[in-house]
Amino acid sequence: MGDSAEKMLEGYKREDEFMEKVNQCGGFDIEHITEKKPGCFWAAEIAKHETAPKDIVLYARFGIHKYNMSQGTNLQLHRIEKYNSYTKHCYAIHYVTAVAKDPSAGGSLVTFQTSCYEEGVGVKRLSCFIARPKTGPHVTLDEDDSPLTEPIDKSRLPEWPGENAFEDKKHYYVVKKSEVRKNDWIRLYLELAFYTANLALPNLDLSKLVITKVAVYSSDESIVVPNERLNSRNAIFYIKYKYCPHKNKAHGCKRIRDRIAIIRRKFDKFSGDITLTFEGTCEWRRTFL
Repeated sequence: MGDSAEKMLEGYKREDEFMEKVNQCGGFDIEHITEKKPGCFWAAEIAKHETAPKDIVLYARFGIHKYNMSQGTNLQLHRIEKYNSYTKHCYAIHYVTAVAKDPSAGGSLVTFQTSCYEEGVGVKRLSCFIARPKTGPHVTLDEDDSPLTEPIDKSRLPEWPGENAFEDKKHYYVVKKSEVRKNDWIRLYLELAFYTANLALPNLDLSKLVITKVAVYSSDESIVVPNERLNSRNAIFYIKYKYCPHKNKAHGCKRIRDRIAIIRRKFDKFSGDITLTFEGTCEWRRTFL
């Protein structure tokens, strides 16, 4: 075995040993680990006056969304404290420690931990498998804590079904504008999909996204109240939107064609994990992301 191969194997060994220590402390509070971090691992603390990376903010909001849906709460992201990211070629795992605000408790603040796992290239799957207020000592991660306890649907995303398809009231529901505003997680889904597919855009600004239409599909025909499809465990969201990087209050959005985002949601009935599937790269011919 040559020197280069030996050095490579030694690097893999050090990386495995480092990640084992990360897992032993639960993945979040790793300040006591003094070993040199491998190049595929990044850790940072965010001071109160600093702005966290866009993707980390999205992952924190996604974790809070999962917690709100499962617990019936309305926590809101206040700021990011710190994060760790372990990134490989086709997957990455992120541990985010944030501060959340609870409006129902007078705006009190709570430290919140969430972890997201992303995989895929052409089609991206983002799973949230830890979402919780931080309480007590850490919990060591093991195989039971990993996401994807149910097989993930890795089929291609569907095409835009066409406007006539939305007349099928047994499966589709066209979301009212007031409901889009009330359920801010719909915009979160769009921002996650748009950010992932458009990383190459210069000065990417998620605040310039304008939602023009939302429809949700669910195969569950037992749903009687149409807008309950928004809460369906397995659903597909069709979001028509515009990206207006030059939008301003005086002139609004320059004339630009609608774009389309298609996002599949799946709740794991065993673990409660939530997985979103969307385009991982910009495919203008298919979804105009």
